[in-house]
Amino acid sequence: MSALSQRRLLLAGAAAWSISTLFSAMKPVLITRYGQELGTPAAWAALVAAVPFLGIAAASPLFGALRIRASVRTLGITVGGLLVLLELASAAVFDRVAPVIGLQALAGLCCGLLMGATSRVVAVSPDAETAFGIVDMVAVALMSAMIAGAGFAVQQGGLAGAYLFAAAVAAMLALLVAQYPETPVLRHHHDRSLPPLVIAPRAVVVVLMGVAFVSFSGLGFAFMFTLALGHGLGYDSAGRSIGLLLLLSASGCLAGGVACARFGPARPLALAFITCGAGWWIAIHAGSGAAFFAGLVPAIFALQFCFPVLIALAGQLDAHGRWAAIATPAITSGFAWAAILAGLVAGRWGVPALATACAGGMAACLAMLWYVAPRRRRSPPLQPA
Repeated sequence: MSALSQRRLLLAGAAAWSISTLFSAMKPVLITRYGQELGTPAAWAALVAAVPFLGIAAASPLFGALRIRASVRTLGITVGGLLVLLELASAAVFDRVAPVIGLQALAGLCCGLLMGATSRVVAVSPDAETAFGIVDMVAVALMSAMIAGAGFAVQQGGLAGAYLFAAAVAAMLALLVAQYPETPVLRHHHDRSLPPLVIAPRAVVVVLMGVAFVSFSGLGFAFMFTLALGHGLGYDSAGRSIGLLLLLSASGCLAGGVACARFGPARPLALAFITCGAGWWIAIHAGSGAAFFAGLVPAIFALQFCFPVLIALAGQLDAHGRWAAIATPAITSGFAWAAILAGLVAGRWGVPALATACAGGMAACLAMLWYVAPRRRRSPPLQPA
């Protein structure tokens, strides 16, 4: 693979993954605005904001069962175009919650298909571990800008403006996905002659471990502002500090990819699981604003660090990148499960119980990691024919 082709692949992957961070950027804005503009109950508003991640999860079985063979460029044009239409339709019917939920679920499915297609190709490219780190780093860094853009769009045009903003961003990202032309050697990896994918227990556990990590490590995110306000910070100061932290944490994505390439996935993941659990325990039980951020920093960095490592680990399970295509949307859906689980835990036992739930989740992830005990990649990276 030439240097130019590799750069174009990284651009396509970052664009596809950035669609999922677009949904993340829209989530807090939509939850607040639906209540203000339409008086929508909080539970329904949260569902509207979280349902794209459920749609993303639905893309996983499609790559496993249907063996999608379309190229990245074809999916960028067709699925990306459909995504834009779905966001435009959401802007037109934003005041009817039920249709919007259906439209946003389909939008999430489109995102999952694009993420899976690009991850499948990245997984079989040279230096896949580092490449996944770069892709995730760009997507996370862009989220800060998209949060600001979504806030401005809502301020100017309400809920309709938010969905129009999403349509415009989705159009730009889909075009970036479609700019990537796969080489013949990479197109071979979704050729009709490939044998059926074997559903091995180790592969299933790797995916479940990724979903569990994102779900449990994200428990505290739903209550970050609640915790910050409890320490005397205002919305403005807390938002600036948390936004800056999220931007800086993008470097953790690249660090994770480099660590995976250097040491393999097992040791970096084990360290990050422990760091994440300890960080959230400190942040949630903090007695001051300084202690809160002292715990928040390692917790958030550990999440960003782990994500590309988990996808790279899945990519090592299959020589054709199919498990990476399955794992990427499945693991991304953990952001939805995190919001749902956080609400259940905090509603039943209070916000401090989130620390215990996160610690238990990290312990479960360590047990699954011990079970899969991955070895480093044996085969050399593929070279163009």
